[in-house]
Amino acid sequence: MKKRWIKVLIFSLGSILPVHSAVLAAAEQEPIKIRFSHVVTESVPKGQGALLFKKLTEERLAGRVEVEILPNSIRFTDEQVLQGLLFGDVELAAPSLAKFRRFNQSIQVFDLPFLFEDLAAVHRFQTSDSGNRLLDSMIGRGIKGLSYWDNGMRVISANRSIRTPADLDNLLFRIEPSSVIEAQYKSLGANTFALPFNRVYDALKLGLVDGQENSWSNIASKKFYEVQEYLVESNHSFQGYMVVTSVKFWERLPADVQDTLKQILHEVSLEVNRIAVEKQRSSRESVIQAMGRDRVYSLSENERAIWRDAMRPVWEEFRSEIGDAVIQAATGD
Repeated sequence: MKKRWIKVLIFSLGSILPVHSAVLAAAEQEPIKIRFSHVVTESVPKGQGALLFKKLTEERLAGRVEVEILPNSIRFTDEQVLQGLLFGDVELAAPSLAKFRRFNQSIQVFDLPFLFEDLAAVHRFQTSDSGNRLLDSMIGRGIKGLSYWDNGMRVISANRSIRTPADLDNLLFRIEPSSVIEAQYKSLGANTFALPFNRVYDALKLGLVDGQENSWSNIASKKFYEVQEYLVESNHSFQGYMVVTSVKFWERLPADVQDTLKQILHEVSLEVNRIAVEKQRSSRESVIQAMGRDRVYSLSENERAIWRDAMRPVWEEFRSEIGDAVIQAATGD
């Protein structure tokens, strides 16, 4: 009888083990899921970049990686998404550079007013040793930077005409949560109110704030020109993003998947930056047409120098936080 029970047990194990192995094999073949959260429409450079990333990833890693795009803050705002990454609620995000101040204060360099003359100056810094180090500067906090994406230079809109720095006095501006941007406006006598991007239109429409700053494509896609009277083409700071993931997620990826995703992000970043240039041009034209040329003011070089001098003290205010070496690398000094 005892031998019989041993035979039954062996038979039972023989029937169970292959099933168990099949389950494990199936589990191993489950595709890796990447949820990509962002706050803009799919018509602007970041939105188009996310779609292109999905397309190329699912082509080159077919059956191994699936990408889900979560646009328009349907899952997280930029203020929330970094925590979402750390908790594993999403795997990829591209927040505005201003959102990383809690993780590394040096990244505030991108918000300094009139630090970068143009996009070419931004790109020189981003591709420098200092710019590349910023991508890896948050690894100890669980965030890995993968790439920079452009969205052009910022301009300022308001419900009254702005031509000189003094024209901002006593106005209330919606800003991203950024100590640098807050100081920038306060240095000119303006007040600030931090709001998520998806609340800006309503705040402008209801008169809760007097103005805002943004790239041309964001102003056009969200139709801020419908609820603003005037705009000054200041090009005073860079509106850009950092594509990030969590260190925990990234380090669990197979090496070949990591390598493929790096290559895809490199290609997508080049395309996003190309689209950004075209989008800023077309968005600028559409906003000017909608508002009227007489309500959009472009600064001359002499006027730009006046604005730069008025905001230059902000550099010194944040030099110790950002780091003198980082600012010098950004200015090319």
